[in-house]
Amino acid sequence: MRCLFKIIPLVLRGPIGFLSLAIALLFSCEASFGADVGPIVISVPPAFEAPTKENASGGVTVVWIERQPVTGAGTLLQVSAIDGGSSLDGISKEQRLDGATHYLLEFLRGVGEPLLKFQYGDPEYVPLAGQPGARVRWTATTPSGKAAIGVIYCVLVGHTIVSLQTRDTGTEFTPSMYAAISAIEGVRVR
Repeated sequence: MRCLFKIIPLVLRGPIGFLSLAIALLFSCEASFGADVGPIVISVPPAFEAPTKENASGGVTVVWIERQPVTGAGTLLQVSAIDGGSSLDGISKEQRLDGATHYLLEFLRGVGEPLLKFQYGDPEYVPLAGQPGARVRWTATTPSGKAAIGVIYCVLVGHTIVSLQTRDTGTEFTPSMYAAISAIEGVRVR
């Protein structure tokens, strides 16, 4: 996205602008990188720092953060994959959506637990990695009194429960959150 602002003036210069556009796309845009988490691959936006990874109880959680230099705060992008066992194998798409919604609300409780004034909307259907998934947008106040906002997703892939989320401080989605949301909604199966 950032590189588009560098490229747009080049395109406006006519036929030579298109050659400049191709060169600019090859050399001046930061590329995202694919990261494997459980059964999915996510294209992490380039401004998000190298991940931290935690393995625990049959699952893995990977977190990337885009730091804001002025405030010191950051936008979080998190993916968790938990082995749900063979009971998830062979279930129908309707059951996968019901399961994704059920686990989404479980993950949502965990997100909201340390926050104050935690409010969230109704779960919405959204396809993820070719499977029926669900998402919920939320707002809250941190214990230090700052406004917080986020969105959390859940999808069942094979026998794995995958939770994906982004959050930041403030009352509106930030450009970094939109980049994270785009990455989440573009996940694919490995």
